[in-house]
Amino acid sequence: MSEQAETVEKPRDESPMVALLGQRAEELKPLIDSVQKSKGLLGPYDVAEHLQTRIEEFDLADSIAHFREHGYAAIPDVAPPEEMDELREAIHSLSGEITVGSPTRGASYLLGRHPAIDRIATNPKLLAFAEVSVGNGLRASQFAASIMGKAEKPIAGGIHADQNWLPAPFPEHNCVITFCIPCDGMTDEEGATRVVPGSHLMRRHPTPAEAKSETVPIEVEKGGVAVWDGSVWHGTGWRRVDGERTVLHATYQRLYTQPIDDYTYLLKDEDYMATAPEAMRGLLGERLFFGTAHAGSMVDMGKFSEATIRSKL
Repeated sequence: MSEQAETVEKPRDESPMVALLGQRAEELKPLIDSVQKSKGLLGPYDVAEHLQTRIEEFDLADSIAHFREHGYAAIPDVAPPEEMDELREAIHSLSGEITVGSPTRGASYLLGRHPAIDRIATNPKLLAFAEVSVGNGLRASQFAASIMGKAEKPIAGGIHADQNWLPAPFPEHNCVITFCIPCDGMTDEEGATRVVPGSHLMRRHPTPAEAKSETVPIEVEKGGVAVWDGSVWHGTGWRRVDGERTVLHATYQRLYTQPIDDYTYLLKDEDYMATAPEAMRGLLGERLFFGTAHAGSMVDMGKFSEATIRSKL
């Protein structure tokens, strides 16, 4: 047999890294095939081959196209009204009393504290969208809620980019994505989050002058979700009507970045993990190699190999 024939017949995925995956190699085969398809060079906002079916199933193409161009999007029909009602009840039960002189109150460190929060955190439509932005193997970063009441004037704050602890220019591959999940929908007059369209293309923080840029509201109906890129400049809205705007801010980060909140303690809670949504394990970093080395051994090479695959998607 010729050398050329031997090369042709050799299985494509017989590489040292794949061999280290052991029994997980078969489970991860769709991801391995995706990496091979893109030659490990998947561009920012590109949809990996293994993810195409879910993007079509959830009808996300238009929202992703808008997100790619403008840095934000409104995603309709993410969850049914009854789930949003349960989410609102959960947020109100976990939030403190309103602060005197402030139109808002809220709660933080929410993952693992209520089934309604965990359900939306692992919503497959949101996770498919998030993967397009911050890659496969994405991590749960920050889950916080706010309840906004009517105010006589705009809330002090200003325009900012969420990945504001990263140096500029920001990475081409986005590292942070935030979903704003309004339990009752949100309009401009109800306090919808406001963004500077296209500002994510700057890949930097706004200057003091730019912090006063013209903004537009991200309006969504009940059951829908607003989302923005970690580089896009945005700020809080101003509620000018009676009632309250109750939202969950769900932030996810790229595999190799340090999450804002540390939820890894949940992996040690056997009772919680026994009933948690299956996708929660990935969000908590169960399969990541970070911190697996010890005095007698290098890092877990199986987990390291898995990360080398997921990081390219």
